[in-house]
Amino acid sequence: MSDPYEHYSAPKEDRFRGFLGQILHILIFLAIAILLTCWFLPLLRERQKQQRALQTLKEQVEQERTVLNKRTRMLNLLQSDQSYLELLARDKLDMMKPGETIFRMDKAPENKR
Repeated sequence: MSDPYEHYSAPKEDRFRGFLGQILHILIFLAIAILLTCWFLPLLRERQKQQRALQTLKEQVEQERTVLNKRTRMLNLLQSDQSYLELLARDKLDMMKPGETIFRMDKAPENKR
């Protein structure tokens, strides 16, 4: 005589295999995700480091451009503007015209607390 419950064990085993198959797929997916993360994370960090270095260099270029513009303007004034040249001579070299008296005022000392 055959067992009346024999046909019930097969679907239970198939469900268990299906469940194990799903877990295996999830584990494979997680393993691939972890491998990709480990592979790309150093590349992303290096890219961020390079972006920061690039930003620093851009700021330096802007500062140098400002200095260049200031010095170019000063050079043009020195070459073409006689009154600017006279002003610099009076201020920096302490020169004066004949018969002229120059009074210099020092800045008041700041109160240090």
